[in-house]
Amino acid sequence: DTVECNGTGPLKLNGKPLDEPYVFQGNTPCSVDEGGQFKVKVPKDKLWVMGDHRQASADSRYHQTDRNQGFVPVDNVIGRAFVIAWPPNRWSTLSVPDTFHQSGINAAASATAPAALGLVGAFPFVLWRRRRLSAERTDG
Repeated sequence: DTVECNGTGPLKLNGKPLDEPYVFQGNTPCSVDEGGQFKVKVPKDKLWVMGDHRQASADSRYHQTDRNQGFVPVDNVIGRAFVIAWPPNRWSTLSVPDTFHQSGINAAASATAPAALGLVGAFPFVLWRRRRLSAERTDG
């Protein structure tokens, strides 16, 4: 799969613009800063993740110069996000967004469902961080 952002968006998956109603109100799907403009080919068994609060997310876009070039190994993903936990006034459950039922991306989404889930960035950071810190304490 190829993911790209030009200008303020929309975000494109394999050349198809995505309708992303879950992007935080007031944010644009793509940002015009250096990290926010990209076109990447996602390697097999990797994910490209983007937060819903695009102008305040330290997601894959801003880790392209890191060791993994912003990609997350599929094996590092524990499961699909199902709840918004932060901030507390936004607590709610998450369904699979209609983004993955859009014409032209169904085949890509069904063939790479884990990548698609990572792409939407519906991965509650607070829960992930707690789990990670808990594992480090247990291992340490």
